[in-house]
Amino acid sequence: MLITELTVINSCLASMGEAPVNSADADNVFITSAKEALSNQLPAEQSFGWYFNSEVVKINPNTDGEYYLPADTLGLATDVNPPWVSLRGRRLYDNRNGVYLTGTRVVTVALIRLLPLEDCPYHAARMIKASTVKYFQQSYDGDKAKIEQAHMEYNEARALLMAEHIRSVRANMLQDGDTGVTLQQNRFHTGVDGRWS
Repeated sequence: MLITELTVINSCLASMGEAPVNSADADNVFITSAKEALSNQLPAEQSFGWYFNSEVVKINPNTDGEYYLPADTLGLATDVNPPWVSLRGRRLYDNRNGVYLTGTRVVTVALIRLLPLEDCPYHAARMIKASTVKYFQQSYDGDKAKIEQAHMEYNEARALLMAEHIRSVRANMLQDGDTGVTLQQNRFHTGVDGRWS
């Protein structure tokens, strides 16, 4: 079952005892609030860096030698990228030297990216929906029972998503243990200063 923006809006409306709508563009103050809640929770829930929105990309420097990241970048996967590289604005930053990273080489970096709701796997979309309903309800000082219900739905969806995440990244100690983690962290090597590309 595909969870869409309209699905989330109608879940928010239902939590307020409102009738569902057929369009996300309908004129209703609750719809506007539901959209705002979704726009807050969509990046908030994806910023964890799940298996489905973490990817390795190659970044070419611009004509000034600066490395700009895609506009949908939420952050760097800090468990695999060198700890001295961070994201500032849309550019890579060299924390060791206190300057923006520059160079002429192609840089390989692991990003956490913001995906549209419809591109998220089911349990992720379900978690985002529940998080949005909870956020929406709290903004209206909503019914405690309904907030608790949304919280329970959120916890269940997140637990199922976490199980998928663990299977996908093979983080189970019985399969990979410390060796698997080390291999994952050492994928990125050689480059700008001889250690990274």
